[in-house]
Amino acid sequence: MKIKEKKIKKVTTANKSKKSVKNKDLGQVTTDEFFDDDFQLEGDEDVEVGHDSDSGESELDPKEHKKALKNLANTDPEFYKFLKQNDKKLLEFEDSEDENERSHQDDDDGVHIPDGNLAGNSDESDYEETEVIKNQAQGHVKVTLKLIKKWQEDIQTEKSMQTLKCIVEAFHAALLTVSDPEESKNVEYKVEGSAAFNGVVQLCVMNLPTAFKKFLKMTNESKFEAHKCKRFGKVKGILKQYLKDLLQILDNVTSTDVQVVLLKHLHQMICFTGSFSSLNKPLLRILLRFWSSGEETVRIVAYLSIIQMATSRKESILDNLFRTMYIKYVENSKFVSPNSMPGINFMRRSLAEIYMLDQNLSYNHTFLYIRQLAIHLRNALTLKKKELFQAVYNWQYINSLRFWCQIMSLSKNGSMLRSLLYPLVQIITGTIKLIPTAQYYPLRFHCCQMLINLSKETGTFIPVLPFLLDVLNTYDFNKKHQRSQMKHMSFMCLLRASKIQLKESNFKNAIIDDIYQLILEHATNESHTIYFPDLYVPCTMQMKTFLKKCKVANFCKKIKQLLDKIQENRQFVETERNKVVINLRDLNTIKNFENQLKVIQSPLSKFYESWYKLHLSQKLKFITNNDDLGDYNLPSLKSRKRLNDSDNDHDSDLDMPVEEMNELLEKQATRKNKTKKIKISHKSNKVDETANDIVKDIKVDDWD
Repeated sequence: MKIKEKKIKKVTTANKSKKSVKNKDLGQVTTDEFFDDDFQLEGDEDVEVGHDSDSGESELDPKEHKKALKNLANTDPEFYKFLKQNDKKLLEFEDSEDENERSHQDDDDGVHIPDGNLAGNSDESDYEETEVIKNQAQGHVKVTLKLIKKWQEDIQTEKSMQTLKCIVEAFHAALLTVSDPEESKNVEYKVEGSAAFNGVVQLCVMNLPTAFKKFLKMTNESKFEAHKCKRFGKVKGILKQYLKDLLQILDNVTSTDVQVVLLKHLHQMICFTGSFSSLNKPLLRILLRFWSSGEETVRIVAYLSIIQMATSRKESILDNLFRTMYIKYVENSKFVSPNSMPGINFMRRSLAEIYMLDQNLSYNHTFLYIRQLAIHLRNALTLKKKELFQAVYNWQYINSLRFWCQIMSLSKNGSMLRSLLYPLVQIITGTIKLIPTAQYYPLRFHCCQMLINLSKETGTFIPVLPFLLDVLNTYDFNKKHQRSQMKHMSFMCLLRASKIQLKESNFKNAIIDDIYQLILEHATNESHTIYFPDLYVPCTMQMKTFLKKCKVANFCKKIKQLLDKIQENRQFVETERNKVVINLRDLNTIKNFENQLKVIQSPLSKFYESWYKLHLSQKLKFITNNDDLGDYNLPSLKSRKRLNDSDNDHDSDLDMPVEEMNELLEKQATRKNKTKKIKISHKSNKVDETANDIVKDIKVDDWD
């Protein structure tokens, strides 16, 4: 305002001088006379020019000011030149006055007209326009379903990386909206609502793998070497950003369905992760977490990505992968139950496949870990302390032995790995002998099963029968039990029997069942060998001794059946052996003879096939928790305190044949099957725990 007042004062003084010398010829007026004039208007000397009067109006006529300034160049060129050099703003009075009039003009209708470049808040009717202006000013572009559809169409035909860059940036913005809302204000795109969020994720999952490969022109030869493509430098930045965001969303998502979708997508992007060594560690950490603790489908899909990385980058990650996966396996095998057993078995088999990728490298790890198991066993045998016994008699130790047995079974004959078979067998037999009491019979049977499997897979003779026949000779099966239970006892998820379980009738049933199974399986593996009749002479003698001692009909029936099958197979081998003359030094002839018996199938192998089908079905029922169907909340039967002297048998359930007992349980399970299905349907109506998931409202079926 001060600047404008100055301008007005100067112009008004020029006008006053003009009026005071109006009777003179302006051409004859000198510069000194012009400045020496009194600068007062005629008839209104009391009013100071340049200031508003009390009425709020000025008598200054802008039109005359403009006209005077225009004529000044003609009337007094020297003065005009002086003003132009020393006070140029005075000559610009016309423009400044017009601008001042526009900014302060009040028309008759009283409407204020702002300047066109003025940016400010408008009325509610202009809310949408101002929002767009505001977003553009802040650099935000709102992602809508229409925009997502346009990107989807463009990415199919566009050869440049412009659309790729937009999609990756939108995905990054979508992730920031749920992980770091404050940071999301600084990105270009703005993703609001679950529909837009899911649309961006779906667009990336469905189109980005193909789009990146198409842009890089990847061939089968460069499948796992994207960094060798010529155009990799152009897409390197956005590709790494997208992979980091993908790992972040995978690390936070909890919904099983979404995990499966994103893991399948990651499996397609594995060919790009090898180009960024910094991503290997976080990628493996996430995949191993899903492999060791996820749902069944999640475990499988995660393992597919792990083995793809292992096969393509053996030198860089395989050594670390052996160690990390084995530790994960041991950590997750601490507790064994029907629910956890399938997951532990899957981890053991998949880990064995990883170890078989490089047997020379796996030998170092196998030797180290088997040596650690041997050290634990040696300490327990020599020091005989409780905590050292517990370091051996636990599920982690037993599952470790199972894993190394599987490695020995998969190793090639004559390889470095196979040379570790003997120390492994010594550790297993030492574990059996550590505490040879009835309380640890379940653990003994698990170890015997490992030895039988090793003998079968490696073709090596391992003496297992002494550990099984020792139970028949030492344990008193005639001792009357103190408790009776209707529910079947299984040693499948048991290492140590409790004191209460030792008193139950089903404990003795479980012992007989396991001895029957293990001797039958071992005899079947050896049923085609030339030495079978001689090998099972001690076994038949001890079983006959057991039949003379045992007074329980059900136990005698099972052992008698097993003895008959062994005797039948013994006669079969002797008959076939008498038909030919075999030199015991000629190993090739012996091997051919055994192969012929294997093709013919011995009586014991035929019986084992039929028995194994029934046994496998019962085993699967137990693993899938179908044994719960047999628990009908019946009161437990306790043995009477007073027993008649004439009552020599135990209970009717012990005398019942196994076949009849199985039929009865199956009928009862069928009757309760409908009730169980109804209960499951009610459970499915519970609120999903993934309500706070990072990815919301995604339905996998909609993406197929």
